[in-house]
Amino acid sequence: MRLPQLKMVCRTFVLFAILFMVLGADRADRLDSKIPDISQRINTFTMDLLKQHSGGKDLPANTILSPQSIFHGLAMSYIASGGDTRKELARAFHFPEENGALLKEIKGLWQQLHRSDKHKRIDITLANSAWLDETYADFRKEYVEEIQRAFDASLHRVEFKQKERVSEDINKWISEKTRGKIQRSVEPSDFKSRSDTGIIDEPTLVTVNAVYFKADWGSRFDKASTRNRTFHTDETATMETPMMHQRSLLPYSENAKLKFLEIPYIDNLYSMYVILPINLIGIRQLMQDVTMEQILELKRRAFAHEVDVVFPKFEMKSHLRVKEALSAMGVKSAFSNQKADFDRMIIKKLEAFRIYISEIYHDGWIDVHEEGTKAAAATSTVHISFGCSGPPRPRLVQFHADHPFLFMIVHNESRSILFAGWISNPRKIAQRDRE
Repeated sequence: MRLPQLKMVCRTFVLFAILFMVLGADRADRLDSKIPDISQRINTFTMDLLKQHSGGKDLPANTILSPQSIFHGLAMSYIASGGDTRKELARAFHFPEENGALLKEIKGLWQQLHRSDKHKRIDITLANSAWLDETYADFRKEYVEEIQRAFDASLHRVEFKQKERVSEDINKWISEKTRGKIQRSVEPSDFKSRSDTGIIDEPTLVTVNAVYFKADWGSRFDKASTRNRTFHTDETATMETPMMHQRSLLPYSENAKLKFLEIPYIDNLYSMYVILPINLIGIRQLMQDVTMEQILELKRRAFAHEVDVVFPKFEMKSHLRVKEALSAMGVKSAFSNQKADFDRMIIKKLEAFRIYISEIYHDGWIDVHEEGTKAAAATSTVHISFGCSGPPRPRLVQFHADHPFLFMIVHNESRSILFAGWISNPRKIAQRDRE
């Protein structure tokens, strides 16, 4: 499975899952009741995944991912799951027990997200597709119809033995949906046969989710103010990198350890949240310390300040092996050719009695500059007049993101995270390209 100026900050993500067939505790107590259930699930999963990713032995300097993409991609498998497979996926993704509840929530969220489609200065695409090979497996009609109806997934019938052609077709679909930002997400080798004497183990289904977002800032950075400044990559190392600057009225708050800044995109439909440690610490320590509850509390307490913002200009690509992260988060049986239970996908028969997930990959790209973010978004500007009889001028605070920080792009109506990641080296573009 695979899964973007100041012009715009851009984030693009693609998620795809390759499922193979084989022959022969809910944490609702952690959810904020004021946020829609579907957004609570996605936001909690986002922090869980970031924490897991930051705890690995090969910590990337920068990371960008789309929890929306991963969540929706795996939801297409979850609705056909049962037994331990279902329980493990539900714990990791905070899925509800009943398919009906999940599908209703997803439909409502997609309706909210697609309302911004018509905005002339916001470009957002969320798309699903399913690529089926029925050489051995007979897919249940009700499952195929469900993913088409509930996820608006386009259906493609293929033969994975034609590895080069299928990978080319899938990559073309992904490239079109992500405006060419993700061009190679699958390889012919992803569809190689695993069959052995007396055992047929062949690729039979690929589900793909693509997200693209592009938008202008509500208050743009002045290009003339962008210049090289010092960025502290850790406690001992520094580097010179282009840093943008603006002084604007923006929502800001802080606690004893963290500063929080919200930078709205045009018309306030989306925002970037930036979480900056007050003291210089590494990403691993930051991700150990920060919680979603803290971020929500900082957001709740944020109010308009005059903020002197210094923020790095950066472009980044990232590749994440989601299967490894989910396995560490307790998802085991879904990846087992002996234990996986996705029986609601196929009609069982001797030559096709089990289907399991072989791999999950996630690719992301983001470009942040003076006009905004690329991946999709918009720009909004707020003008406030001050007079003699008005309230006192908001106090000036500094928000200089000159050391490692966490960021999120959030859809404000649903309060759902579209993209999230961290930066500890703004000049490093590529992270963990496919081997």
